[in-house]
Amino acid sequence: MTTSSKPGLKPPLEGLLVLDLTRALSGPSCTMMLGDLGARVLKIEPGDDGDSTRGLTPHLSHGISSYYVCVNRNKEGVVLNLKHPKGVEMFRRLAAKADVIIDNFRPDTMGRFGIDYDELRRTVNPRLVTCSISGFGSTGEYRLRSSYDLIVQAMGGAMSVTGEVGGSPVRLGMPIGDLAAGTNAGVGILAALHARQSTGEGRHVEISMLDGMAALLSYMGATFLNTGSVPGPQGSGHMVNVPYQAFQTSTDWLVIAIFGEKYWKETCQVLGVPEVSSNPRYSSSARRAEHRQELLDIIVPILKTRPADEWLAELLELRVPCGPINTIDKVLTDPVLLARHMVVETDHPVYGRTRAPGNPIKVDGIRDGVARPPPLQGEHTQAVLRELLGLEQAELETMKKEGVI
Repeated sequence: MTTSSKPGLKPPLEGLLVLDLTRALSGPSCTMMLGDLGARVLKIEPGDDGDSTRGLTPHLSHGISSYYVCVNRNKEGVVLNLKHPKGVEMFRRLAAKADVIIDNFRPDTMGRFGIDYDELRRTVNPRLVTCSISGFGSTGEYRLRSSYDLIVQAMGGAMSVTGEVGGSPVRLGMPIGDLAAGTNAGVGILAALHARQSTGEGRHVEISMLDGMAALLSYMGATFLNTGSVPGPQGSGHMVNVPYQAFQTSTDWLVIAIFGEKYWKETCQVLGVPEVSSNPRYSSSARRAEHRQELLDIIVPILKTRPADEWLAELLELRVPCGPINTIDKVLTDPVLLARHMVVETDHPVYGRTRAPGNPIKVDGIRDGVARPPPLQGEHTQAVLRELLGLEQAELETMKKEGVI
């Protein structure tokens, strides 16, 4: 059950204690990644409804939301009421032992709880690495706006370049704004931990979802900044490379990705039009882009004459970059991905077996494909407070009656 070549190694983040105050997808995806890599993650929720994704419908499996399952494995559940003075006291005591604290509240929230990061590092633990994820960061006129993935996809330009030419704006099917923020947070946290090794001091990491979307504009953003030209929707195609898009066959769809000149001749050979590759109008990437539509008028009808499997077999034999357009069921039953433990199964005594996409980061020492199930709300509260803070059962019972835990 491991892909590690050195299974005797400890997980790279073993011994790291993370306090996870996050909700929904952006923050939990980051803390789950840290947990997958060996960190101990305490998912701290209030005593009311907790993480809003717990009860999202209609996608419930074994009595638990698939939203919640997909980003909360390898965590311990702790209920702590931060609106109660004793709840804040308990949090500060946990922060004294923690390495990382992460939240995805609006920028003013931690201050209202009385546990803003400057205060925690000054009075509780100077080694704390803290991270806040928000829609728009802590500066600027947008700072206190609420945000969701759809909003940052819209404001960050992603929807303006997604979809077919002349069509309506389209949201990318995956929540890229949320997930990019979580990934960026993970990188920032690990960078701050690395710096702490030499300085002994923590740092604060700030992640704006909108910043993340702007960064993902990549070459499209650079095109505008350097030429003034504003890219628009590309469909499945590419601004420069042709053919580089989806094509319909007599059965299914496939993609062919010719980047520059490599494999262009081979593609024409498979399509049965070798003369096209030597035609001066199509002999370079720039020329093919210039004559995009007339070239597609040649390629598209040819590909519709045979099944996708036949085209793919011949293209792959000549190493032409191509692939099928898989539906999600085909992706998550692909033997190659299953062998790489990209589907993780967990068992829980209450809600039974759950399955979710696995961890794409493969590191020596990780028991890949093995995970603890997402916690029930507050499942580990008393055990954690006994172990880390040395609380007696009588104290725990009192705090429970008072609504602290």
